[in-house]
Amino acid sequence: MVSVSCKVKTKLRETTTRLEQQLVEEQVTRLRPEELAHLTQMKSNDEIHKLREHLEKLSRKCKIM
Repeated sequence: MVSVSCKVKTKLRETTTRLEQQLVEEQVTRLRPEELAHLTQMKSNDEIHKLREHLEKLSRKCKIM
């Protein structure tokens, strides 16, 4: 009886460890694309800001002429 109980506990620990590891791997797999998307969005926002500034400068130059 004790042997069966130990085997069940051991198997349960192994399964729990495996599932925890799988969860971590899935979280990492999901986070990488999210981080890349965030960085891409930041770069895009920066480029939009620069283009708007450039457009404003050109608009002011055109008004002066």
